[in-house]
This record gives sequence, C-alpha cells and structure tokens, in this order.
Amino acid sequence: MKTSTFELEKAVSRLEDALAQKKDEFIRDSVIQRFEFSVELAWKTAKKIMGTSTSAPKEFVREMAQNQYIQNVELWLEAVDMRNLSSHTYKEDLADKVYAFANNFISELKTLVLQFKQK
Repeated sequence: MKTSTFELEKAVSRLEDALAQKKDEFIRDSVIQRFEFSVELAWKTAKKIMGTSTSAPKEFVREMAQNQYIQNVELWLEAVDMRNLSSHTYKEDLADKVYAFANNFISELKTLVLQFKQK
C-alpha cells in the first residue's frame, strides 16, 4: 500500500473514531477538524495516484469520477464546500451542519480508501 493511501486510511479511521464518541462541543470540533483533514488528504492522495496537474479541488473531484474512484460527484463537491465552511465553525449552526455532513460522508471516504487499495 502506498504511503499516501496509508495516511488517508489512518485519517479516515481517526474521523470514524471521533464520530463514534458521544457528541459534545469538543467531539464535534474534533470531528470537524478530522473531516477537513480527511477530505483534503483524499483529493491530494488521488492527485498523487492519478498523476494529474490539476490543483483545484473541485476540478479534481470531477477527475476522480472520470477515473472511477468516486461515483457521486455532487456529494464530493458538497464535501469540498463543507470543508471550506469548516473555517467558520465558530458559528454554531455551521459547526452542526459540517458535523452532520461528516457523519453521513464517512462511508464515501472509506469507499475511496478501498478503491485506492485495489489499484
């Protein structure tokens, strides 16, 4: 397994561990930070694996779909948006929104890790 895939798998596992905890303000903030890191690491890992020169995350999501690493482009584009919103998590409503999205998105990240391990 490539080092970058291992790092992504570790990040996703830590996100999953945080999501398994009883939610409070501290855990929510931890989930948001781990989600942010996992999404960024996902597209950077894919960039290395695919050897593309694209640097914009949303363009890269489309390339990931073209290369059949992901199926739901719209969901991944929303993940990039949520990752960008995470810098505003001092707003309670946004923090709760990003936390809820991360909870629903974990399965996409786990599927991507499996895709990378099979290639």
